[in-house]
Amino acid sequence: MTAMPLKPIQERLVPLDILRGFALFGVLLVNMLDFSGSALRASTLGVRGNELDQLIDVAIALLAITKFYLLFSFLFGVGFAVQMRRMETTNRPFVGFYLRRLVVLFVIGMAHAILLWDGDILRLYAGAGVLLLLVRGWSDKALLATALAIAIGGLLIFGNIPVDVASDMTGTEAIALYVNGTYADLVTHRLSQPLTLDIQIPMVLVMFLVGLVIGRSGILDHPEHYQPYLRRAWKWALPVGIVGNVLFLIGYSEGDSWFVSFGIHVGAPALSFVYASWVLLWAERLRVIAPVGQMALSNYLSHSLICTTLFYGYGLGWYDQVSPTLTFGLVFLIYGAQIVVSTLWLRQFRFGIMEWLWRCLTYGQWQPLQRS
Repeated sequence: MTAMPLKPIQERLVPLDILRGFALFGVLLVNMLDFSGSALRASTLGVRGNELDQLIDVAIALLAITKFYLLFSFLFGVGFAVQMRRMETTNRPFVGFYLRRLVVLFVIGMAHAILLWDGDILRLYAGAGVLLLLVRGWSDKALLATALAIAIGGLLIFGNIPVDVASDMTGTEAIALYVNGTYADLVTHRLSQPLTLDIQIPMVLVMFLVGLVIGRSGILDHPEHYQPYLRRAWKWALPVGIVGNVLFLIGYSEGDSWFVSFGIHVGAPALSFVYASWVLLWAERLRVIAPVGQMALSNYLSHSLICTTLFYGYGLGWYDQVSPTLTFGLVFLIYGAQIVVSTLWLRQFRFGIMEWLWRCLTYGQWQPLQRS
């Protein structure tokens, strides 16, 4: 790649960065369950440790599992709409650019999944992102009708699939490798794993489509203009989310596929929209987390680097050795450090390091990193 003139950077949508930063906290909170031990893979979530540990596990399952994954998916759709709108406004070709962007994201995701952690979401986002290109010209009604059809289809399909085979994050066969395996052992294991149909895939597509609709509406350009709507939205969505996720917990503990599927396809997205509404209503007071969201890719990948080093056998070997209460505190420690590091970094540089690499590879030319 050769050096090139500075590419223009559009004015950022701060509410979108704030939402990304908030979603990243929730993603870390949930992923920490898998980084730190076997609770998800061995289905011991909520029954391990003392009463406080069990309470924390149940609270994370009720309020966080799947919700932030879907919130991040929603924001991917919003980001697509915003970027498409900006490029078309300036008469720049969009489709080729975005396909290159997805290809680079897929490569980064593959490297992440093989070299660091098998819970990667970037590959799925890159593949599903093609759907957004195919439907970008559809009306809002058509997009929402398609989203509803996918959600109902996912609910029915996964309601008939046993819980223990509906996710690639279950099964105990790899636990011994996390405890005692070398780095090479784990890379070899990840390379041997087939791609699976995960229960969360339909709702990722749904949230992409809903995000495209919301992104085109301009709500995130000026969320302060939509506060009455946001208040009404979360008040309707909250009871649906609570009921749906209580059923999810019951289904998870009893192996009931229908309850789990209802929680994933109804309860989880409802709570995701509650969280999004709350964050937008409180956006001015949450601006401190905007830098984390601006560097979302770098921060997401750093979670895997930090946590696998702490917990896996080739690192400090804390896997299944640290209580849920302490790992819950560790989430706040890591995230707090990311707020500080991201803020300081962006004072000197235009992008996070992985965002910069993504941009360079997408354009096929080096992009200036340091601020003028």
